[in-house]
Amino acid sequence: MPRRLLRVPVRWSNAPRAIGLIVALLLLAGIGVILQNESAYRDLQAQETRAQADILAASVTAALDFRDRQAAQEAVDAVRVSGQIRTIGIYDEGGALVASYGRDGAAPPPRFADPLPVPDSAIDAIVPVMSRGDRIGTVYLAADPEPLGRRLTRYFVVGLLVAMAALVVAVLGFAQNALRRVNRALADRAEALARANAELKVQIAERTRAEDQLRQAQKMQALGQLTGGIAHDFNNLLTVIQGSADMLRRDSLPDAKRVRFADAIVQASSRAAALTGQLLAFARRQPLRPEVIDVNALIEGMTDLLDRTLGERIEVKTILSEGTCNVEADRAQLESALLNVAVNARDAMADGGLLTIRTTTFEGAQEGRMIAISISDSGTGMDADTLERAFEPFFTTKATGKGTGLGLSQVYGFASQSGGDVRIDSAPGTGTTVTMLLPCSGAAAGKEEADDIGATEPRRTGRILLVEDNEEVGEFAESLLAELGHKIVRVRSGEEALNAALDDRYDAVFTDVVMPGMSGLELAEQLRELRPRLPVILTTGYSDEIAKSGTGGRPVILKPYRLETLAVAIDEALRGDGALRGDGKAGDR
Repeated sequence: MPRRLLRVPVRWSNAPRAIGLIVALLLLAGIGVILQNESAYRDLQAQETRAQADILAASVTAALDFRDRQAAQEAVDAVRVSGQIRTIGIYDEGGALVASYGRDGAAPPPRFADPLPVPDSAIDAIVPVMSRGDRIGTVYLAADPEPLGRRLTRYFVVGLLVAMAALVVAVLGFAQNALRRVNRALADRAEALARANAELKVQIAERTRAEDQLRQAQKMQALGQLTGGIAHDFNNLLTVIQGSADMLRRDSLPDAKRVRFADAIVQASSRAAALTGQLLAFARRQPLRPEVIDVNALIEGMTDLLDRTLGERIEVKTILSEGTCNVEADRAQLESALLNVAVNARDAMADGGLLTIRTTTFEGAQEGRMIAISISDSGTGMDADTLERAFEPFFTTKATGKGTGLGLSQVYGFASQSGGDVRIDSAPGTGTTVTMLLPCSGAAAGKEEADDIGATEPRRTGRILLVEDNEEVGEFAESLLAELGHKIVRVRSGEEALNAALDDRYDAVFTDVVMPGMSGLELAEQLRELRPRLPVILTTGYSDEIAKSGTGGRPVILKPYRLETLAVAIDEALRGDGALRGDGKAGDR
C-alpha cells in the first residue's frame, strides 16, 4: 500500500489522546454520579425511616394513653409489612417495652434506658410519643438499607451508560472527519444548486411577467367586448329615444304620431332598463326580493307563456318530481331565468324540437339539500369553445341583432346570488341541458298575490318626504308625485330628511339609497327608531349595500321607474301593504 494512504491528517493526529481524555472524564463523572447517588440514597432512607417512626408514634398515642398493649402491637404489626424494617420497639413513659418486632432473630432492648445497639448496616430512628404536651412513650425503629445487589445493579446500569457514552464519543470523533468531507461536497453541490436556482428564478419572473401581460391583455379584451356590447345596444336604444324626442318637439307633429313616438321612447327605455338589470344580474349585484316558491307550481304556471313564446314548432314537456322542496328566491328573476334558457333552446332548434323541463331534489356533500331545474333541448348543441364562453356577457352565437348575449349571464348571476349554481352539459349534435341548482328552503310557499289587488280601490294621496340628491332625478320624481296628487317636501340628504321627519308629519318617505353621507338604508333604520309607523320606500339604480345586505323588508323601486310603478308603490305604502312598520298602520300621523 502506498505510504501516502497511511498518513493521518495533522488536525486529527491528537484524536486518540483527546478521545482517551474524554473517556476518562466520562468515567470519573460516572463514579461521581454513583457516589453522589449512594450518599443521597442514605439520606433519603434515613428520612423515610424517620417518617415511618413518626407515623407509628402518632398511631400508638391512644394505645399508650390507655396502656393498651394489644392496640400498640397491632400498630407495630401494621408497620412491619415493609420488608426493609428490621426492629421495632414501643416503650412507655417509664421505658418499659410495650410492643415489639424483630426480624431474623433481632429484638429491641427490653427497656428504653438500656443502650440501643444499632447494627452497622441499619438505619435507625428514635421518636418520642407525645400526648397533650407530655412525653408518654418512645418509638424505636431500625431499617435495613436497600440490598447491595440491587444497588450494584443500578450502578452497573449507570456504568454501562457511561461506557456507551464513551463509545459514542469515539464513534462521533472518527465520523466527524468523514462528515466534514461530505459537508464540503454538499457545499459545492449547494453552490451549484444556488446558481441553478437563481437562473430558474429569473426564468420564472420572466414567465410571470409574460403571463401577467397575457392576463391583462385578455382582461382588456373581455372589457372591450363588454363595453362594446353595452355601447352597441345602448346606442341603438338612445337612437330611438333621441330621435323620438326630437320628433316630439316639432309643433306640426300630428297627435297620432306624437303618441307613437312617445310609445317608442317608453319601449326603448324599458329595453334599456331590462339590459341594465341583466348586467346587474350577471355581476350578482341586483336587488332581490326573495320569497318562498313552489318550483313545480311556478313551472306549471309558466307553460302557457312558454308555449306562446317558443311557438308551435317547439313541444314543451315537463317532468316534475313529486315532493320536491321549496326554494327561497326572487320569483321574477327565477321566471326570467327559465324564460331566457327556454328562448336560447328555441334558437338552437331552428327546425323545431322538444324542450324538456325536469325538477329533482338531491343531497350534495357540500351544498346540502338542493333542487335541480334542468332544461333540455334537442338542438344543435355546443362545441367545447362555445361551452367555455357560454356565460360571458354579450357573447352570442346568433346573428348580429338577434340577441344581446346576456341571457345565460343573467341565469348565472341570479343562481349565484341566490346561493346556487348553473351547469351546462352539451356536445355538438346531442342538444344542450342547462341545470339550475338552488338551495332548498324549509319554509312553506306563500300564495302569489293577484296583480289587480286594490285595482278597484281609489288611489290614496298623502304628504310625501322626497329624499334625492340628484337635481334632475329629484325634479322628475317631484313632478311624478305631484301628478299623482301628492303633496311633496323635497330634501337632498339623509341628514335633512331626519330633521324634516322630526319637525313635521309625513305619510311616507321616498328616498334614494346611494347618497353622499347618510345612505338611504341608514336613513330608513334611523327613521324606524324615531317614527316606527312611517313607511319608507327605497329607490336605486344600483346599490352594492342592498345587493349584500338586502332592504330590511322595505319596498324598493329600481331606476328607471315608471309613473304606474311609483303610483302602486306609494299607494301600497299609504294603505299599509308595502312598507316596514311597527304596527302595520299607514303613516305616522
